[in-house]
Amino acid sequence: MFRSRPRAAIGAALFGAFALLVFHGPVYFHHFPVDDAFITFRYSKHLADGLGPNWNSEGHVEGYTSFLWMALLAAANKLGVDISDAARVFDYLTTFGTMVAVVAIWRLWSSASPGSGVDSPLVLAVALLAIAVIDGIAFWGFSGMETPLFMFLLTAGAYIFLRDRRSTGAPWSAVAFAALALARPEGVIAAAVTGLFALDGVQDPLRRRRAILRAATWAAIFLALFGAYFLWRYSYYGYPFPNTYYAKVDTPGDVLQRGAGYVSAAALAYHLLPMYAGAALLLLIQPLRRDAAYVVALTAVLLLAAIPEGGDVFGHGRFIVPVLPLLYLAGISGYAMALASLPFDAARKSLAAVAVVGLAGLLLLRRSDNSFLPDAREAQVERKLLGVWLSEHTPEDYTIAAWAVGSIAYYSDRDVLDLLGLNDEVIAHTEIDGFGTGIAGHEKYNADYVLEIVQPEIIVTGDADPAPLDEEAFWLTYGGAGGLPAKAAIMTDPRLRAMYDVRSVEIQGRWFNYLQRRNTIATTPDG
Repeated sequence: MFRSRPRAAIGAALFGAFALLVFHGPVYFHHFPVDDAFITFRYSKHLADGLGPNWNSEGHVEGYTSFLWMALLAAANKLGVDISDAARVFDYLTTFGTMVAVVAIWRLWSSASPGSGVDSPLVLAVALLAIAVIDGIAFWGFSGMETPLFMFLLTAGAYIFLRDRRSTGAPWSAVAFAALALARPEGVIAAAVTGLFALDGVQDPLRRRRAILRAATWAAIFLALFGAYFLWRYSYYGYPFPNTYYAKVDTPGDVLQRGAGYVSAAALAYHLLPMYAGAALLLLIQPLRRDAAYVVALTAVLLLAAIPEGGDVFGHGRFIVPVLPLLYLAGISGYAMALASLPFDAARKSLAAVAVVGLAGLLLLRRSDNSFLPDAREAQVERKLLGVWLSEHTPEDYTIAAWAVGSIAYYSDRDVLDLLGLNDEVIAHTEIDGFGTGIAGHEKYNADYVLEIVQPEIIVTGDADPAPLDEEAFWLTYGGAGGLPAKAAIMTDPRLRAMYDVRSVEIQGRWFNYLQRRNTIATTPDG
């Protein structure tokens, strides 16, 4: 039935899987931009407003990770579209685009290996179903972050490269991977792997000259596009890497150990080893051997690249999910080929496949049970409320300091001091003892810089409380040494109590308790 009506089967698999993913993501996870998404939103708004891709009104700091995502949102905002709405639309488009790219790769492989088992529409259906039930794709695919854009460009770029290898035309994949490198710094690593595979054929004396010329053309296109961008950003920000790199990566030993644990946990959660074993089976099919080797190398190198990054504080495998569509398609295709070669009739093969796929799907879906999501959504609501209140009740020249800066910075429209350094050059480059042993991205601090040099007018110490706190209750709640060491370093500093008073404000039935520099209290109204 499937083979007699392949287009209908492909369409049903594609749109059915996307519908499931939409239910799994925006409905089940209750689509909401995570706090870090608002960091990029702020840069995009400043760029659209003519202030440049900057965090504050003065200074240049690259606290966003994805230039392309930031630029796309800025362009949409310049056209009058709300940035959060634009991010939501791009989330849908790029996540669906990833599925379309998976369909394109499967069609390429099907035409190259008819009768191998890979060409069955069931292979595509299972691969798309796996994408739809993976918690990380459902969460990060609709999070307002650049993850779905990076995933789409990686999958689509791989498809264009595989198609380039089958033609003599221009190597358009170089353009795709230049865009990927603008979407996240890891895109440069993916481009390097692809560039090496572009040398395919150089070992053959008859093909060597053409292979070298083609690879050189590929490299020239990529370097021309990415090189121009890199020269601009280096001259503008003054560093070879984004500021987020310096805030998160430092002492190699501890960071590598944490990153290795992050990748190992993801390997178990997302069944990466079985998928690589399945992908390796494709090496046995001559028409797909080179494609399989490329997909295995590309995804493996990107996974290994997450190790020196030190992992991630967020759940749902943010640095892992971009490689999963490619890896799952390759792995499932390999197992389909092996299943097709077994001496069983079609009914038994189908029964075995359904049993295995059903079990694997349930194992993947169980990670979607995240009991912390309701609290995270409520925190986002509270930070927006506080940000708007700060915009309406503080002078424009105030500096607001916070540890969770995304929503507060975006909605307050004030200069904001990022106390964890993701958006502050001085804190990001501060040396910290024991760096790499704490929570990724939440370790950098500099109390002297905050309290002696910047001296922000307001310090936001947390989200809403059940009631207003007096001095004693506030310091009992927020002034302890427990919890985040980077926060405790500020909150336990005696200079803080000497300079700041506790303030409370009620906003829509929620109480926010914060610190205000004592010599500025007369300039702002009581809450």
